[in-house]
Amino acid sequence: MENAQAQLLVNIHEEITKGAFTDIQIICKDGTTTGSRIVLAAISSYFRPIFCYDMAESQTGVLNLPMVSLSVLQAIIKMYLCGTNLVNENNCVEVLDAAKMMQLNHIKDICDTFVKESLTLTAENYLNCWRLYKLYNFHDLSKRAFSCLADTFADFVETENVVHLSKEELLEIISKEEMKCTEDIILQGAMKWIEYNNPDQDDVKLIFENVRLDLVDSRFLIHKVVFSDIVYKNKSIQEMIQKVLRSYRGVTTQSRVSPERSVFVLHHNNTSLLSCFTSDNKWEDVSPAPVDPGIWYSAAGLDDKIYITGGSKKKKCTLIYNTNKKVWTVGPDLTYEHYGHCMVTANSKVYSIGGYYSKTIEELSESETHWQVVGDLELRRYNTFPFTIGENILVMGGNTDSGGSDVIQCFNTTTQTVSQLNTKLPCSSESLRGSVHLPDVYLLDTNGHVMHLQVTNTVGEITIQIKSTAEWKSFKYCFGVTHRDGNLLCFTKDGISKFNLAEGKEEQSTFPKSPRSDVVYNVCTVSCGKTSR
Repeated sequence: MENAQAQLLVNIHEEITKGAFTDIQIICKDGTTTGSRIVLAAISSYFRPIFCYDMAESQTGVLNLPMVSLSVLQAIIKMYLCGTNLVNENNCVEVLDAAKMMQLNHIKDICDTFVKESLTLTAENYLNCWRLYKLYNFHDLSKRAFSCLADTFADFVETENVVHLSKEELLEIISKEEMKCTEDIILQGAMKWIEYNNPDQDDVKLIFENVRLDLVDSRFLIHKVVFSDIVYKNKSIQEMIQKVLRSYRGVTTQSRVSPERSVFVLHHNNTSLLSCFTSDNKWEDVSPAPVDPGIWYSAAGLDDKIYITGGSKKKKCTLIYNTNKKVWTVGPDLTYEHYGHCMVTANSKVYSIGGYYSKTIEELSESETHWQVVGDLELRRYNTFPFTIGENILVMGGNTDSGGSDVIQCFNTTTQTVSQLNTKLPCSSESLRGSVHLPDVYLLDTNGHVMHLQVTNTVGEITIQIKSTAEWKSFKYCFGVTHRDGNLLCFTKDGISKFNLAEGKEEQSTFPKSPRSDVVYNVCTVSCGKTSR
């Protein structure tokens, strides 16, 4: 019986294709054909009211489908009647769009399956696949295509496709933290886009702010950039480049990626404050510090140094550990007492923020001779998570006098003003840790909530999208988090736990346990001799 029904539908399709027994003319965006009202109405509820009620189509016998190509319409009808799959890389997007419009869930499911399982990523289609996956909310696939595009950006810059990126697409690519190509190539691609699209001066400045000029070869800056029309017309860009050239330290062109990444774990045992978990999964101890700051100190890294401030015993102290020379020095005292606070770096400066005893934001001078107060959170916040985007520092979550917080505050390092963003975290947290790979930010709180945010900075406006929230286990207050190979690694006194971000679940950890069993307060991740928070 099933075979007979299938053959019946095939016969109906053959007759329609011949033009027999048709009673309506269909005008597509690139051609005209004829069709059967009863077949179209049977295929989709989209057509039923068009033919059943007193509408123009039922009176004139003409159906207009201006958004659908003739080949796509014919493919959809044949797929429905004959049970064949005609979806391919060339027509997938058009078939999916038409299926959504016509409410054809069966065809839409076929397209979804093709996109997820059959569409092969190649250097020629990375951009189109990235756009396609984003358009239809295939988040994991979109992230994979974006990574492929970023990894092959050196080749992409040589094509004309680079100038046809939207401004938002260009910014998303060049702001990616881990780009394998050199910074010269990133700047070359950005300038090629600017020359073709001629954006306004604010957008030009924004694009240059997302290029790591400090990693560009000075010879490239002098010979290819300084005297270009782009720089000549924009005083802000001139100042940015001159600042970089004045501080030039003999660095030739570099990429943002280092093959080696080590994690410095913050845990306290008298003057033993750090231990190192290397990129090859080995533990190395760090020599004791000259001063015991006590528990709940904080740390951040800049270049090859880790800066430690505050603590329960020495709330104003500053300790500096040189990761290359492996030596400690004592820095200047903070202005106010800090304990349970957070630290971060921005614009090659170190900041100590808030805490249990102070609401202030302090900045370490470039000469490392003194701290100065540059801002005020105006509320007591501790166990927060900070990170830098552009000239702004975002302070998220943590504890306040009224309990756990979902508030995000923004400190602008240029204007030295503090504001509160309208967007809030999806969960309130009494202790928050995270890992940043802009535009992606991964957070873990006291209650075991794993939060994925996407943070962008466009023309000075910070936008935060909550991408997902998953459940993990609680690590209480004392833990540190870093990102490695698509996983969150959580460091505690009991060892290293592993959370697969793509699958949203914990995986078995095979990492060796630290020889120390001290309480973990946070971690700093070191890349290429430079430390990042």
